[in-house]
Amino acid sequence: MTVRLQMKLGLVAESQRPPDSPDTVLVVEPSIGSTTRTKGNLYLVVTGEGGAELRSATNMVAERVRHEYYYDESAGITVCLKKAIKAANRELRVTERLVPRQGEGGPIGIALAVVRSNELYVATVGPAEAYLVREARLLTLPEPDLASGLPSEDGAEPVVWHGELLAGDSIILISPNATRRIGLAPIQEAVIQLHPQVAIDQIHRQLAGGGLGVAGGDGMIALEAGEVSVTQKSQPLKPVWPSDSLAGVPDHSPIPLAESVVDGVANVQHTAKQVQRTADGMLRHSVYGLFDRMPRRPVQRVRVTPIAVQRERQRRVASAIVGMLLVLAVVGASLWYLAGTRHELKLDQQGRAQAAYLQVQSDVFAVFGNGRNLLVSDPLTAKADLEDAYRNLQIASQLYPPDQLADLTTQVVGGLNQYFHVNVITPQVVLSFGNDDLSGLVLGPDGGAYVIDQTNDTVYRVDLATRAKVAVAVKGEQPIGGGTVGSPHLLTEGGPDVLILDDANTLWRYVPPAGATGELGALTRVNVEDSGTWGAGVRAIGTFVTDSSLGLYSLYVVVPSAGQVLKYLDASDNSGYYVKARYSYLLGENLSVAHVDDIYIDGSVYLLDGGIAERFDSGQQIRGWTADPPGDTAMRPAAPSYTRITSDNSVADQGNLYAYDGGGRRVVSFTKTNGKYKQEFVLPSTSPYFSALQGMFVRTGANGSNPTLFWIESGNLLSAPLSASSLASPSPSISSKPSPTK
Repeated sequence: MTVRLQMKLGLVAESQRPPDSPDTVLVVEPSIGSTTRTKGNLYLVVTGEGGAELRSATNMVAERVRHEYYYDESAGITVCLKKAIKAANRELRVTERLVPRQGEGGPIGIALAVVRSNELYVATVGPAEAYLVREARLLTLPEPDLASGLPSEDGAEPVVWHGELLAGDSIILISPNATRRIGLAPIQEAVIQLHPQVAIDQIHRQLAGGGLGVAGGDGMIALEAGEVSVTQKSQPLKPVWPSDSLAGVPDHSPIPLAESVVDGVANVQHTAKQVQRTADGMLRHSVYGLFDRMPRRPVQRVRVTPIAVQRERQRRVASAIVGMLLVLAVVGASLWYLAGTRHELKLDQQGRAQAAYLQVQSDVFAVFGNGRNLLVSDPLTAKADLEDAYRNLQIASQLYPPDQLADLTTQVVGGLNQYFHVNVITPQVVLSFGNDDLSGLVLGPDGGAYVIDQTNDTVYRVDLATRAKVAVAVKGEQPIGGGTVGSPHLLTEGGPDVLILDDANTLWRYVPPAGATGELGALTRVNVEDSGTWGAGVRAIGTFVTDSSLGLYSLYVVVPSAGQVLKYLDASDNSGYYVKARYSYLLGENLSVAHVDDIYIDGSVYLLDGGIAERFDSGQQIRGWTADPPGDTAMRPAAPSYTRITSDNSVADQGNLYAYDGGGRRVVSFTKTNGKYKQEFVLPSTSPYFSALQGMFVRTGANGSNPTLFWIESGNLLSAPLSASSLASPSPSISSKPSPTK
């Protein structure tokens, strides 16, 4: 029994392909055994960077490569493939009259694979890609060169990769349009988990973008190598007749009747031997039967145990007895020790708690005793004493009830809050949405709060004065101008507009009505030419006003699939955003924005990446700019991890930034210019909020006065004025040194 490889094939059905696709897919699996053994199977995808007008060119290239490869017997597979591609390039230049620009590659790409037995040959030219999936790892074969497209003036010279094909390997030949739009990760996952045909169908559905239709090339082939057992049956032997007519005939004696006499004598001898054997057998059977009937003495079975085995058994029994005695001794000693030390441990804990309580009193007296206030006269000493008092309060709380420690706790916590500029703010519910899931919040240009309600797939405008809410965008709505609103995903303010990005990466503009008319504004679709290439999982969006008089603003989109913050310049006629006006904002290599949670833009771009605040100017990260840590590690030991960011001033380098730290349940404020720590805001210890904040903004009065924080959390829109007020003012109520307590 031998094993050979069989290829499982998957490709897009011709009926499912869009009419504007320029790609051509060709599969050749010869039925002639000699051709299969010498040339193998050919799988070919010819792609085109253009519309349906390139379909004839790609068809011609595919047929030319197939014809030249299978009819060229002058060399091996690698040389024949190169010659076939060069021949297609020559014919393309003559018949189609496609001439590339100077220094640029042509619009036609080729991705092909040849499978011969367990050998694999892969080659790519121009805008076409080939991948090998082996042991759940995606390998590029070979590295694509987009500048080498056909037609080429110097004659395409592809690199042909040659290697061994193993059972379980998968090969993907695909148009770069598909990898750009949906990414490599979904393609790899589909090929690994599904049959090649099912995987291709799923990839093509994802390329269609949720029913919006495939745009551009969709050529793709998926192959999977599987083992097939082959049973080899040997050729049965056939008799060969000799040419001699007397061959095989027994010889006869020349003496007449000699054979008959000899045969008779032989028969007599054989009969005599048979009679002798029969008589001997009967005699033996009679004698043995007589012996069997005689009485016998039973034989006693004696077992002999070797001395080595006996000694080993004795050694094991002794070891078991000694082990049991040791276990009993250890258990008894442990019980005796624990019975004696449990009481000592309890006494030790009580002693530590009492000592900690006295130390707290001593530290508080050192800071506030006899009318002193070291927070004013010697802040560093006061900080050290109060942090020591806070640690000892945790130990004392194991013995003393909270009401007995309340006064000391008020002075210690209040003193630390005063030193670290920690302000306690009082939350108020502006509007409750019940149990709805709120996921986005932005301050609109009309002074209203715009909230995403994911439970109802609706964007609401909340009047902060009257607390009335009205729906401005609802999933399934079809505004004037065309399009259907999807599930709202992200919000941002853009000059005089509020921008809404839905889950289909469609951007909508809501223009509030002028004045307090009580009417609804206009909702229209914003044309973003390549929003379909963003893929799923856009992390954040933001804008920067470029011309306030015309209402123009640039659009920033955090796209993980591109590893970039994409910047779009608005068209001068306010008609939308186009590819020609798109830029990759971040500068550098090996960029990733997969962990960006929020963005704020005022000329500089501030990103919250993996919980860390970063500043970028003109796409370059400002290395010397860091957000200072708050420093109150005694009460909040964990380092801050920021997930939401806003500001109280939209002018560059003016005002302060505010960042939400969920682990510390606080909002930290620092300057824009150098990230210097200013203050932080917390809620009373009895408040349940600041645990799952999903969005926030700061609204100020005239000249930046009376800043107020608004945020959404647990189905509520909340607010709190950012006025300076400590948890409890440290009153120096201790006038004498503490006395020991029993």
